[in-house]
Amino acid sequence: MSSKIIAAIIIIVLVVAGVGVGLFFLNQDKDKEINILAGVNTDGSGIYIDKSIDVNTMFDTDWNPIKAGWEGKVFGTPGISTIQHVQLLTIVEGMGMSFAAYTIGGNNSAPNTVYFVSSIPNAAAAFGTDFIDGGSLWQPQYEKIVDDATSRFKPLALTNDLFPGHACCVIAGFHGYTSCNENETVRFLAAYVMAVDWVNNALSAGSGEDYNRLVSVAKNVAGVNFTEDEVKEAMETVIYTYGGSGSAPLAYLTDQIPDLAESLVELGATTKTLGDLGFNNGVEFADKFINDSFLVKALELIASGETYSGSKADLRVAVIAGDIHQIAIHMAKELGFFDDFGLNVSFSNATNGPGVATAIQNGDASFGLLGAPPITITVINGELVKA
Repeated sequence: MSSKIIAAIIIIVLVVAGVGVGLFFLNQDKDKEINILAGVNTDGSGIYIDKSIDVNTMFDTDWNPIKAGWEGKVFGTPGISTIQHVQLLTIVEGMGMSFAAYTIGGNNSAPNTVYFVSSIPNAAAAFGTDFIDGGSLWQPQYEKIVDDATSRFKPLALTNDLFPGHACCVIAGFHGYTSCNENETVRFLAAYVMAVDWVNNALSAGSGEDYNRLVSVAKNVAGVNFTEDEVKEAMETVIYTYGGSGSAPLAYLTDQIPDLAESLVELGATTKTLGDLGFNNGVEFADKFINDSFLVKALELIASGETYSGSKADLRVAVIAGDIHQIAIHMAKELGFFDDFGLNVSFSNATNGPGVATAIQNGDASFGLLGAPPITITVINGELVKA
């Protein structure tokens, strides 16, 4: 086991606290840490393909990829660290092929190779790129791509079919904030938990005032180019969750993150190894990376029925623009749950998960909602969680 020992130094950091902007001292090595604090959703993305391509040449009836159908194809992804890119990489390398960057005007005909363009973050970009054969995107961008009457693409597969129950988006928190603002962190997560429950109840009803309000907010988040039906269909493919109950509410992430971290290293998606961070395996890494203590306290706070009457704290949360995987965070604000827990929450938008990770890492946001792969890659490469 190898690790770098970095001397702890004292630095002055400005943070937005419950009473405004304050000064406090941080241990640099510890407080640059980023942790997973809660879940957001599982499933909810899809792979699209050109209408001229027979989907039966890409997958068999058991969702096993067919090598001959994939070879030489060009796929768009929203970024090389995104969950969509990593899932395509997993499929391609699982067939024993290479996943290489496509070069406009270059030689893109290497044998045993599938190509990618990592600059397709939304439906508009997919529609405007004529040399891709398909791609993978989150909802509702995927729904727009396969539903729009003018689109040249059709559905190939939902990630629900290929990676059922996979950890998709999570809430990550900057330790420099959470360690000094425990009460605000707990209240933030409590409001979020209540919003997830509200969203799931509205979706379960499938009609009525709450459902209509959810659809309206989701459509606003998605953007003016999305129809109400596209938004409804998109939400039907997403499983919204903050985690579970009891003393280990993030058990599903504790089960998945070790394999995810080890796979990302093996696939070459990271520039560092778990050993570089001082861990012997993914289980040790996940034990430090995932912190469910705030979520446990948030669930206890909700159960207690305790109300908040103190001064309000300002919080900045980074989200992916137009992503309805994260609709519960928007409903928490829309429904006044953050206000009820004494929080003034503002959002900063990023185009993809790596952008959210950068916002957290740079201190531009105390919390962020993003895919498990991009935050895991960021933490490993930046050595932001160490043994």
